[in-house]
Order: sequence, then structure tokens, then C-alpha cells
Amino acid sequence: MTKINIKTKGTEVSVKTDFDANDIVKLITGIEQQQTIPMSINAIELSSLFQEDKPFKSKAIIKKVNPHTIEVDGTRLSLNNLPRTNEFKKAGTDYCVLKDADDKYSIAQADDEDFDEYSVIGGFHYGLIPEDFQARNNITQKQAKKIRGINAYSIWDKKHRPLCDPSGMVYIPKLKIWVDIYLTNSEHKEYGTSRAGKHIAAGSNSNGRKIPDGLKEFKGADIDEIANAHRKRLLTKDEFQVAMDGVKENASARELDDGTTKHIPDFVSKYGIEQATGVQWVWSSTPYGEESEDDDRFLLGGSRDNGAGAGSRCSNWSDCVWNSNWNIGSRFACDHLKLA
Repeated sequence: MTKINIKTKGTEVSVKTDFDANDIVKLITGIEQQQTIPMSINAIELSSLFQEDKPFKSKAIIKKVNPHTIEVDGTRLSLNNLPRTNEFKKAGTDYCVLKDADDKYSIAQADDEDFDEYSVIGGFHYGLIPEDFQARNNITQKQAKKIRGINAYSIWDKKHRPLCDPSGMVYIPKLKIWVDIYLTNSEHKEYGTSRAGKHIAAGSNSNGRKIPDGLKEFKGADIDEIANAHRKRLLTKDEFQVAMDGVKENASARELDDGTTKHIPDFVSKYGIEQATGVQWVWSSTPYGEESEDDDRFLLGGSRDNGAGAGSRCSNWSDCVWNSNWNIGSRFACDHLKLA
């Protein structure tokens, strides 16, 4: 028995019905409250599916138990025991949590195209951070436990998620925003902006970087256009400082960098953001002049050869901001689903 409140002409009454909430929504809107996500479509097209007009309270129903196990509705699911044929645990991969017609849960890789008989109720990212990752630099042991293996900050469901495609993103509780785990890659149209093992998007094809598909350069306006296409945005200077906290400050990756999105232990933030600093300058949305021109914005984080001039609070506002260089890239954020 479901109790609903109906308000009409200023008067509110309570009605009891044998219909559950989903039945009521279906009767009113004609829409089934079940979302099956077609994972084979273009990454930019996929981002449009994650749009919600009505606000929800933010509370993930999926919980991390250990580096390879989650729990949903009392059911524990492990990446070490994937039930679907020919699937194995893979670092740097997004997984979906599925529910079948018999209310049984399972896990499958997010790019699996065979979801027809399932309802996708949420998902998470199994990152490049090893399952035995320990406290280091400015990351405590408690924080290390949250980001090793399954990243606890990456868990999403229909009510706790960003307004865009949640793949490869983490939630920053202090800011109430979601941030890409990986630097923007050159094949963002196909793989989304946050993907492991891809070439870092930059202004020239050198040092392992690549100019994004379809572009001749990679300046501020180009980056804004990519962000908008994926329903994301650049971080502000203040947001960057919070999200990238935990890295080894005043240091750069140097020869550990090869121009791809990867795991470098010293440059992981406490939220599991990879290559957070000391690898690539990234654009911010924060202007540094009172009368800002088109690309008159802070660059943040430092590059792989900046030495002591890199870190979560490192910024650059020199003439290089107008250039399309190999060491200037981007990382995107997205606002959280509106709270009730």
C-alpha cells in the first residue's frame, strides 16, 4: 500500500493506493522508471542521457566494501567473480551495476553492449590505483583505502550522480561537484573525456600528446567547446586546489610521464584523480585580469618539467596562455544532480 499526497486548488489530501510509486509515475507520464543505457553510442550522445529535471536527495545506494567488492541492497558483488561470460577485472575501467527481472544484481563493464534484459541502477570506476595502495605524501591511510581498486568517490546511481555521463568521474563532497579522473584525451569523441590509457589532449603532437581529433590547435575556446559537447566545464582555481589536494607538492613527473593518461603514484589526489599535478598545465575558468580577454585565464597544476613549480596550488598567468602548446591541456568537471 502506497500513500501519496495530492494537492489541487490549494487543498492537499492523502490517498492510499495499491499502485507503487513507479506505477503512478507511469500512469501520469507514460514513462517506465527503468533506464537501460545503450553503451555502444557516441560518447557525446551518451552524455545527453544523464539529464534530470527533477531534483533528488543525494545518497548513493551502492557502497564500497573493499578494493574489489561493492554492496547493494545487502547483496555483495565482487569484480573477482564476474558472472557474465568472458569478463575479467580490468584496471582503469568503468562498471555498471545491473538488476534483472528477478531483482538479482550483477556487474558488467560499462561498454558492454548487451544490457537489453537488465536495468542499469548505477556504477563505479575500478581505477589504476593498485588494490594495495598505501598512504603517501599528503594522502592518509583512510583516504588511501577509499581510492585503491574501486574508487569510492566514483560510485554513482540514478539519484547520486553528475548531470553528465558519470564514466571516469569522482564526486568531491566538499565542493559538491564531479571531476574527471583522467586528463582530457585526444579521442574524447569516442571514449569520453576521462579515459585511461589514451593520449593526453594538447596543442601539438609531441612528447606523447596529440591534438584532439578534428582540431588544428588546442586553445581556450577549443577546450570550452569540448567541455560543452560533453555537458561538462572547466574547474575554477579554487575548485582545483581542493580536488587535487593529496599530491606530492613542489614536484613534477619528469621522465615518468609518457604523454598518456596513466597512474603515477606521487601525483594522485586524495580523491583518486590521476596525474592531478606535475604532468600537464590545465586551463581553469578563472580569469586573472579585471578586464579579461578571451583566453585570459589561470593555468593550473604545473607540467612534467616544472620541478618545484608544480602542485595543487601552482598557477601560471604568463603569455603562454595564448599559445597552443604540448604542455597545456585540460581536465573537466560537472555539477552534481540538483539536491531536493
